[in-house]
Amino acid sequence: MTASDRSGHCPNMTRPSRIVGAMALVGTAVSACGARSGLLVPDLGATTAENESESDGGTCTEASVGVEPNVPNLYFVLDISGSMLVDNKWDNVRGAAASLIKELGPNARFGAAVFPEPHGTNCQAGKEVMSLHLGDTQGAAANVFMGATALTPHGGTPTAATLQGLLPALRNFTSVTFVILATDGGPNCNHNVNMCSVDQCTSNIDGVMNPPNGPNCTRGGSPNCCDPAQTGSTAGLGCLDSDGTAQAVSELRAAGIQTYVMGIPGSSPYGPVLDQLAVAGGTARAGQPRYYAVNSPDEVALASGFEQIAAAAMRSCVLTLSDTVKNPDKLNVYVNGAVVPNGPDGWQLKGQTITLRGMTCTDFGTGPADAAAAPVLVTQGCPTVR
Repeated sequence: MTASDRSGHCPNMTRPSRIVGAMALVGTAVSACGARSGLLVPDLGATTAENESESDGGTCTEASVGVEPNVPNLYFVLDISGSMLVDNKWDNVRGAAASLIKELGPNARFGAAVFPEPHGTNCQAGKEVMSLHLGDTQGAAANVFMGATALTPHGGTPTAATLQGLLPALRNFTSVTFVILATDGGPNCNHNVNMCSVDQCTSNIDGVMNPPNGPNCTRGGSPNCCDPAQTGSTAGLGCLDSDGTAQAVSELRAAGIQTYVMGIPGSSPYGPVLDQLAVAGGTARAGQPRYYAVNSPDEVALASGFEQIAAAAMRSCVLTLSDTVKNPDKLNVYVNGAVVPNGPDGWQLKGQTITLRGMTCTDFGTGPADAAAAPVLVTQGCPTVR
């Protein structure tokens, strides 16, 4: 797996500690000022400073605005359907996620939900198993995660219903929240989908052999294992639920929550669906696949996938200001040393939150590396560049 530099994601990182280093730059409140010409902002040191700048025939003074450290909420939504028992995938996912929690420590908060409901029916919507915990250097949060996810996989993949059920709680979280959706198959279990063709039946797509009380479900062949007239199964519960799940992801996005999608081995037949979810979640990679594909079920490969997602999340395009904005019309944002305009391809202010938009977000973090300066500087005092 590789992450494109122009996708808004950090380059491929093999150690979570490097993710922490990248994130720390984003969250550092660096005081610096500069002319509004689009030239590089001069380094004025680590203390508050001001700089006079000619603008519209007059003189104005820019002072830096503090940016809160980027301590996002990373919320795992994990597939524990029956297929996760194959190749020890579930235990390896747990270990990989726990490793990330340990390495990031207090630089993020972590929560987790699983689907389907671990002690419910095969298609019951999943639920939260770990509330938000701030990471720590002692590994206590990782231990809580491991205890909360000591579950036996079973059942189907009610992805849409799970995300819809989680939305009310997730949107009430403080700080920026990212969902990390990890699955090894296609979403199904939608009671509103009453019938589908054989090419949309997940039992046929997966080639399920000898299901309970039913025939073998061959790929592209007969019988259609989602047709109750042929199999006696519950109508629709095996039908691919791509649109319903994309809608659930879009609803999260509308609430300000982006969703990263990780495909675990077994999910490749559903690549187009996972691409659709990544696009709806606002986290699509620039190249193919658009989601984060892991091609091996071992813990090292899964950990690498989680690391890449965490690196992208840490380079968040959403910044929280620690200082009060005195005049929104005299606020400016510098990214990688250059001033960017306020607007669709620049940035937007809402309350105390600045969101980098369009190409500014796409290019964020791809400028010259400089460990002594943050890649984003926010100043106030001079008319906003538009």
